[in-house]
Order: sequence, then structure tokens, then C-alpha cells
Amino acid sequence: MAGFEVDIFKKCVEVDLHNYSIRTALIAAREKIKEAYEHGFRHIRLIHGAANIVSKNERKTIKYSLRTMLKNREFDKWVDQKGWVFRDESLILEIRRNSAPLNREWNEMPPEDY
Repeated sequence: MAGFEVDIFKKCVEVDLHNYSIRTALIAAREKIKEAYEHGFRHIRLIHGAANIVSKNERKTIKYSLRTMLKNREFDKWVDQKGWVFRDESLILEIRRNSAPLNREWNEMPPEDY
């Protein structure tokens, strides 16, 4: 299930982080956010699942780890801090404008490890 899909017309990339450990998912998410910026894309949707998690004991998930990284401003180099939307199963980020986007291939996702 893990993978990504690029929409060159909407300048959006969708990244499915299912079947990854938390560590691998966060590495993959950071890489795709960086690549989306480098390519001059406008949005990225990180699909993390875990729509029904409400207990503090269940917060060791991709969902809450991504939210913590966003809150700690770890994506600020590439993401507009006010341009994000939390959904139950995903996180949508608005990518900062890049005045010199690259035209190259996207990197592959890491192998599934979960």
C-alpha cells in the first residue's frame, strides 16, 4: 500500500504511509515534502490512517508523530506554517513557493517494513 502519486497538473503529490514503521514513515514523509518543494509543487497529502485514534496511549502513531513534527516546525523550510489541514486519515500541507523548481525524477519510496 505504501507509495506516492504525482499530479503534475494540480501540482500535488499524495503519499501513502501505510505499511511503514513510524520511523520509516517520518523519513519518507520528510523526503517527499522536500521533493515537492524542489519540484515546485503546491500541496502534499500524507495519508497516515489511524482515523479513530483518540486515546493518549495510542499516540505513538504516524498520525501524531507527523502532527508533532509540524507543531515543532520541522517542515518550515518547505511548508507554509499556516497552510495545512488535518483530516482524520491524512495531513494536507501547502508547500512554499519555489522560484527555481527542478525538473527531475522523483525518488522511490523506501521498502515497506511494517
